Amino acid sequence: MCSSSCSCYDYILEKKVNLKKEISVVITRYLSGETYIYEPIENIHKDQILNHSKIPADINKEIFAKAQGNAKLISEKLDYVGTMCVEYFIDQENNLLVNEIAPRVHNSGHLTINAFNISQFENHVRAVCDLGLEKVEKISNAEMFNVLGKDIETFRSKKFNKDEFFYDYEKKSIKDKRKMGHLTVLKK
Repeated sequence: MCSSSCSCYDYILEKKVNLKKEISVVITRYLSGETYIYEPIENIHKDQILNHSKIPADINKEIFAKAQGNAKLISEKLDYVGTMCVEYFIDQENNLLVNEIAPRVHNSGHLTINAFNISQFENHVRAVCDLGLEKVEKISNAEMFNVLGKDIETFRSKKFNKDEFFYDYEKKSIKDKRKMGHLTVLKK
């Protein structure tokens, strides 16, 4: 117990982890227990904000399978129904570390809108409305770029080619570093 003259603080000591990269796995689990797991998505950050995501992720087959397997196990243990995202860090020794469990569709999975025949959004609605799992097919490799702050003004007046898909979130106020939209580019 501290006296009024001393300053007492609680501290948490954490081990420093040398990270190599971050990936996300978007999974949809249905009432029946069936799941669809999108391939791992590699996330690249700038100033601690997701700058862009891409598929395929530059990871080995072991991490690919483990990331999907862990996401499935998490969704089953939570008895989760709908789309969720499990974010992982990969350290320099290729250890897979869970960073975040997001019980919703996720920004890193926005590229599924154009890169797959059924997006994370449609799969979520299908799951929570018990419409059943449809066959999901990948259409293309892709990269998704977040559009932040005033950059939205440039994108709103820009012309895009047939493999580029711009989404304006039409937010009323523009704020520095705020996600205002995204651009998905399909890749060969």
